[in-house]
Amino acid sequence: MLPGFPVAAPRGAAVTADHETAVLSGTVTGASVTETLVASCADLGAGMAAHPWVRSLADGTLPEKALIAWAQQDRLFIIEELRAFLVLRSVAPPGELDDLLAMLISEGQREPGRLAETLAELGAAVTDQAWPTCLGYGSYLRVCALGGLLEGLTALYAAERFYLDTWAAVLPSSPAGSRWRSWVENWSGDEFRAVVTGLGTCLDKLAGPPTAPVLARLQPIYRNVALYGLAFWEMCWAGQGWPEPQVRPLPRCVPDSQDGPRVM
Repeated sequence: MLPGFPVAAPRGAAVTADHETAVLSGTVTGASVTETLVASCADLGAGMAAHPWVRSLADGTLPEKALIAWAQQDRLFIIEELRAFLVLRSVAPPGELDDLLAMLISEGQREPGRLAETLAELGAAVTDQAWPTCLGYGSYLRVCALGGLLEGLTALYAAERFYLDTWAAVLPSSPAGSRWRSWVENWSGDEFRAVVTGLGTCLDKLAGPPTAPVLARLQPIYRNVALYGLAFWEMCWAGQGWPEPQVRPLPRCVPDSQDGPRVM
């Protein structure tokens, strides 16, 4: 989730229900792995774009508490995501993918500082305590990267593709002059779109045709990333941090000469 890409761009054609069915059934000539993966998670993609955190940021009504939660947790998530990028780059061959990873790493290294500045402007603290969903999401990306180049690239592409599609979907509903419209424009811009497209091209080349064994290997990863992405918005919206410890005194037994011990 890297916000620092300028220039807004209109969203591409949406995946229709008929097209999704055709892709998944294999009746679309030339359907790629990425096209199949995107269609298989259209429900979760729509859920992200409809989430109240996303909608509220787009229209400028996001509560400050939810914005602070996102800035704190996204800063920590990006640090974990960077580690996944570094793992992938260590095994990626020279070429387009290596160049894209180098660019994402360079951009990602600047982003935690930007989010710290945002928190300072909001009068909020910079925390190093990742919440459960943030920790799980970042760790999952790293586990996928450690599992191999194909698995790691699938997870990375999913994270970036869902982010791009989510903000492109809500850009038309973000009023001109809205407090956070420039962010929405950044997250759906031409440069970021080019990066995501490049990652998808590399994934299709690496995976080959969308055969049943390939999809059985990659679809669970793609869907898990989608679920984590949706859970991340919910975490920020609902403030789902770690539970507070509930300390209660233990029951105390006292002797009773007539009826035996009593619990107090």
